[in-house]
Amino acid sequence: MHNNLDTYIYRNHLLQVSPQQKLWFAIALVLMALITHPITQLLIAVWLGVWTVGYARIPVKVYLRVLMVAGLFLLTSIPALVLNIVSVEEIASVQLDQVGGVAVGQWYLFVSRSGLIQAFEIGIRSLACTCCLLFILFTIPFIDILKVLQKWHFPTILTELLLLMYRFVFLFLDIVTQLQLAQRARGGYRTRQRWMYSVGLLVSQLLVRSLQSYHHFSLALNSRGFKGNFQFHSNQSYIYSKRYAIESVIGCIGLVILDFRL
Repeated sequence: MHNNLDTYIYRNHLLQVSPQQKLWFAIALVLMALITHPITQLLIAVWLGVWTVGYARIPVKVYLRVLMVAGLFLLTSIPALVLNIVSVEEIASVQLDQVGGVAVGQWYLFVSRSGLIQAFEIGIRSLACTCCLLFILFTIPFIDILKVLQKWHFPTILTELLLLMYRFVFLFLDIVTQLQLAQRARGGYRTRQRWMYSVGLLVSQLLVRSLQSYHHFSLALNSRGFKGNFQFHSNQSYIYSKRYAIESVIGCIGLVILDFRL
């Protein structure tokens, strides 16, 4: 997965554009997505989808697949916003807010109308912000992001933590893929009982393998004379695109005007 993602990043058609220019553009849209109306937020998501798929030429299937993975985490929080519970004696007090419900013993579980509205607003806002992050993910190599953060005098400890987190997230996923492949080759997921047993074995082995990989990573750093500070190097040359700068400024101004009208 890590290698595939890097392949798309280094082959995107916006690679030559300055990372700082793309970061400022994405940051501006993130701030707009946090304070604007849902219609404007939806337009931001669509607009960045055009940039990522149309301009950067990231395959639509890959973009939607990553977006769906992020959406699954959003869906897990929706029930907490939509579902409410009160005692049976308080049903009358929620008649105007409920869409439907069911009595369970002494409690009344119902779908809240205000919760649905709140979930919709949070969902659209999260979608817009996620599209901003995917634009950064697919168009800017991670090393270049760290170099830009260094130029902006971002705290060194935070940039190094970002590097380690990025490294170990994909290391973790690689270990999961290897273990699952080995289990499937041995028929570990044929029945429900074997599936439960295989998942438990996977979780137990995952910690052991992760600690082993971390130990090997530490040995590799020490063998290369690691002194406590990571150095980021990139031979890629970049240009400042006036065309994309003009388009981004006009688009942002248009979104602000639209949001004021809303």
